[in-house]
Amino acid sequence: MITKIDNITYLIDGAKRCATVTKSLVPYSGSIAIPATVEVEGVCYQVVDILDEAFKDCTSLCSVVLGDNIDSIGISAFEGCCMLSSVKFNEALHAVGLQAFKGCTSLVEVVFPPKVLVIGRSAFAGCTSLSKVFLPDNLVNIEPSLFDGCSLLKHISVGSLVDSIGEYAFCGCSSLEEVVLPEGVLSVEGWAFRDCSSLREINLPTSVAAVKKGAFWGCSSLVDFVLPKGVNMIDQGMLANCESLKSVSLHEGVLSIGYGAFYNCSAIESITLPAAVVNVGDQAFRGCRALKELCVMCDAAPMCSGDIADADVYSRTVLRVPEGKVGEYGFARIWERFGNVEEI
Repeated sequence: MITKIDNITYLIDGAKRCATVTKSLVPYSGSIAIPATVEVEGVCYQVVDILDEAFKDCTSLCSVVLGDNIDSIGISAFEGCCMLSSVKFNEALHAVGLQAFKGCTSLVEVVFPPKVLVIGRSAFAGCTSLSKVFLPDNLVNIEPSLFDGCSLLKHISVGSLVDSIGEYAFCGCSSLEEVVLPEGVLSVEGWAFRDCSSLREINLPTSVAAVKKGAFWGCSSLVDFVLPKGVNMIDQGMLANCESLKSVSLHEGVLSIGYGAFYNCSAIESITLPAAVVNVGDQAFRGCRALKELCVMCDAAPMCSGDIADADVYSRTVLRVPEGKVGEYGFARIWERFGNVEEI
């Protein structure tokens, strides 16, 4: 049964004695306060969730207060509500559906209650006015594209139980200056912080075992980067276009430098590749215009499938290799292109 009470439309489940907020024939507008219960024909029903697309594209909706019994917010429930500037969550909320608030361009701040366990993919993508978010302590995953394109987001608190940062999670968050990730995070997925151009510092915890392709692509304010000891490769494009990057610290267990790993890192002057590295990908050092020294600690020259740098890098940069290995590097494919080879 569908009924409308105080300008809110509900789907009534008589068997479970509960009600769900659903889409209205007349788009919702102004300020909406969803009650904890509604009464229909003398029977009281708890209002427990918000249906998928219930408020989607309600472009005149300004604010929402959730009733005390609402447990979940459906898929795209508030997507495209471009005037929505305030949402007050309740303490009972457990789940926020994917794309729930996507494109809510007037939303400024989000504070989640502690019981929230799941926030779906792209839930706040394109919220271009969002500047501050407090994530719940019980959240386990930062889902893909969660804050993609939130260009004013400056502050983010990540709960202690989070174990992964999804693909494109913070892509395009160009105002984000610092992110503190808790010990226990295992992976930073592809393009997670792409084009976070104000990010000056990222301290990856020792628990991190994987940092995927393009994770920090275009972080043009990042100055230093330390690879956690659990990560054994610099994936393709992982630090590409980090134009302010001056210092990179790689541990002794690194095995591989991926395609375009340091592409256009135009401020870096020196890089040391540990002895365990077995291959260096195409274009790994292309555009490294300030590179003066490349120290390769490997006794056997790492394999290269194609050019790893520009012609000027080969001619300008001093390649430093282990004692007695100058001759070997001089005959090795790609490495023989370096004009200046010296022993470490």
